[in-house]
Amino acid sequence: MKENLSEVLFKPRINVVETSTVSNSSAAQLTAVGQEEGRNWYRILRREYWAWLGLDPIETESLFADIAMCDKPRTSELLDTIGGYQPGNWNYEWMQRAVKHQISAKDAEQNGQRDKAYQEFLLASYSATIAAYPHFKGDDLVASAHALAHSNLMAATEQSKYECKTINVPIDGKQVACYLHLPDTDSVKPVVMVSGGLDTIQTELYPFFERFLAPAGIAMLTVDMPGAGHCLNWKLQQDSSRIHLAILDHLPQVPWVDHARVAMLGYRFAGNVAARLAFVAAERLRAVVTIGAPVDRLFSDIQRFNNLPQMYQDCLANRSGVNASNTEGLYYRCMPLSLKTQGILGGPRTKLPMFVVGRKNDAICPETDVSLLSMASPNCKVEVLKELDSLQNYNQIFTKVTHWLQKQL
Repeated sequence: MKENLSEVLFKPRINVVETSTVSNSSAAQLTAVGQEEGRNWYRILRREYWAWLGLDPIETESLFADIAMCDKPRTSELLDTIGGYQPGNWNYEWMQRAVKHQISAKDAEQNGQRDKAYQEFLLASYSATIAAYPHFKGDDLVASAHALAHSNLMAATEQSKYECKTINVPIDGKQVACYLHLPDTDSVKPVVMVSGGLDTIQTELYPFFERFLAPAGIAMLTVDMPGAGHCLNWKLQQDSSRIHLAILDHLPQVPWVDHARVAMLGYRFAGNVAARLAFVAAERLRAVVTIGAPVDRLFSDIQRFNNLPQMYQDCLANRSGVNASNTEGLYYRCMPLSLKTQGILGGPRTKLPMFVVGRKNDAICPETDVSLLSMASPNCKVEVLKELDSLQNYNQIFTKVTHWLQKQL
């Protein structure tokens, strides 16, 4: 008899690669240099962000405790490096949480509890997304987590008053799948193209649409970054905006949106893409938003690069298709990602309105990057936050960004 999905996902499997070893041949020596919490975790724990998605912080801490207390062998001294799909492994623990939410969602759906089903499907999707975090190509457990995240997001949208379409965009003889979220299909809508950091995939971007863009009557088209999610077959390179340009080319063929009213919002590394698009695609965009975007110093200051958390260095290596164990080699590989080095920033300005968001003491997007971005356009709004990762700041800044986008679109 064929096993159902829940049975497959609850069954331990030992012989799978451990995440920290995927892009770093020196993983056994890892001590998480650059981690704010010391040397305990490989992954950067984004507690505030995951709580903002809707996950219960108490349940999250309980899951972390289960990982920390597990006595199974680890790749290194770091807590979340237990190999194999088994109790104590990061992917395993989060996938169990995802399946429990999925079961609860299906029960609610059968009982006609539409709102509960919607929320539980979303929690299942977000939990599965975190199970795959940081979404490495070559991680044996990522594909099943991504599949579960996708199926539950689609199930959630079926319970929603909003619409979701999968748009397949041709590029290099292949296709990139993007999610188009629509407030309704009664009329064509202005659209914001949204991408996240190198450790982010599309399924976790939905709250920005649900809570902010949809009530404002704006559509959202989400796009994965090169080397992750649906863009797994493309490497991160100097032309970081190549996939997004192909999507802009394709938009006139998408009937539900107004291709003359398009903006781009990039969080973290996608802010690098957004800033690049402000110059290379200025005639096809109405506005650009960057949030915590690394555009220069990270790629022109080797000491800053060396101080990055290991997970972030591994993300850069994984997306670029190289080994992170040679930090100096990785740094020189990433140098061309600086938009100042490329000659895009620091010279002639773009005509596009820009909204630049930064925070004080940000290792990835220091205030010099914020300043560089602020000079990129004569019509630039700047917000510098005290802390980026807080529930209050997420809601405040996305409210401001949405109001600003309404005016531009």
